[in-house]
Amino acid sequence: MNQPTRQPPRFVPTLTEVIEPTASRPPAPDHGDNVEALVARICEQVQPKLARRLQQESEQWLRATLAQHLRDVDARIQSDLESVVRETVMSVLKTQNRPDPTDISLD
Repeated sequence: MNQPTRQPPRFVPTLTEVIEPTASRPPAPDHGDNVEALVARICEQVQPKLARRLQQESEQWLRATLAQHLRDVDARIQSDLESVVRETVMSVLKTQNRPDPTDISLD
């Protein structure tokens, strides 16, 4: 007695259960103290690294700013020095009744 094999149905019904999200979810535990303790520990570990980085960055900025300021002062002093030397030389030449070196003609 061989019976022909039967084809399974194209759609198989499934059992479903309606789950109410608020009814099945247990209340969230209060992690307030744990969160604060964790935040404090993380800040405690990160703070020295941040302080070191801030010091490095500020020292680098200070060096660059100081170097630029020194270059500016040097250029200003050089300009002032040349001006004072030029005025002094011209004054000395005039008091000695010597001709101005810029007035000398080579004819």
